[in-house]
Amino acid sequence: MLFSPDDLLNHLFALQTQTLTSERLSQVVASLLDHHNQPWQLKCGQHRQLGDTPHYWVEWQQRLVDFRYPGLSQPEMGIRPIADVEADYLSANTEPFSPVPKVLLASFCCNDHAHFDHLAAKPQP
Repeated sequence: MLFSPDDLLNHLFALQTQTLTSERLSQVVASLLDHHNQPWQLKCGQHRQLGDTPHYWVEWQQRLVDFRYPGLSQPEMGIRPIADVEADYLSANTEPFSPVPKVLLASFCCNDHAHFDHLAAKPQP
């Protein structure tokens, strides 16, 4: 069964993602895609309109998934063909990332870090 952009949006709408940074939201996107056996790459670089500020996005099925780019007016516009927008994304590096388990995504979206210290290999205070 194919996983479509609409499927991705529906899964995202079910989570509390409004306050997530581009990094954390892209990690959620990558995790959702991974849970549906979709190939993805988490990228970090710069967006032309954000200067030197690090920015994150996901590349999936010849699409660029970025819900935190300047000027986004509708969620559907966060999934675009790479060829249409690649000039706006600079110095992209593939970022290593272990997907968040499906049962922990809601906590991850709420920035409940207690569940994720072990994933980041950070000792708890």
